[in-house]
Amino acid sequence: MKKAVSAVLAMAMFASVGAVSVSAASANQDSSDALSTEFTFEYKNDPTYTVTIPSAVTITKEGTQMDITAEDVANLDNQKVSVTIAGTDKYRNQMVLEGRNASIRYQFVLADGTVIETTGGKDQVNGVELASFTENGKATLTVRPVLVGSSSIIKGVTYTGSMTYGIALVNND
Repeated sequence: MKKAVSAVLAMAMFASVGAVSVSAASANQDSSDALSTEFTFEYKNDPTYTVTIPSAVTITKEGTQMDITAEDVANLDNQKVSVTIAGTDKYRNQMVLEGRNASIRYQFVLADGTVIETTGGKDQVNGVELASFTENGKATLTVRPVLVGSSSIIKGVTYTGSMTYGIALVNND
């Protein structure tokens, strides 16, 4: 009877541990066995990647393709390299190009047809992902001016602006 109660108690104790794997050894004054412990350590390589974004793009009326590339991508450990919009050099982080007494909006068109643009809200596109990589690759998007609905477009004017990007490792959900 004592053995049955001990067995039931032992089973209850192991059941309460759940998925935790515990292995222990013990010795007392009557034991002659040596005790040992196995150790494991994995020294992981740090993640590596190189992201290239053009430093200048001349936008045409029809739109211009722009490539974001990732090379040397390794050891991401279930993460991805995410390229996002961090901001622009314009008021309220708007996607706007300015020229002599005039301005014009621009937009990104992603490979899947998604259009990213601002319509006046502050920081409206900050944090929007433009590309992500889990291996070496290239994401192509189109940058195009928004020429409809603007009375401030003046021909013969060069419009300029800039954008900054966020590049980070994020969980690959």
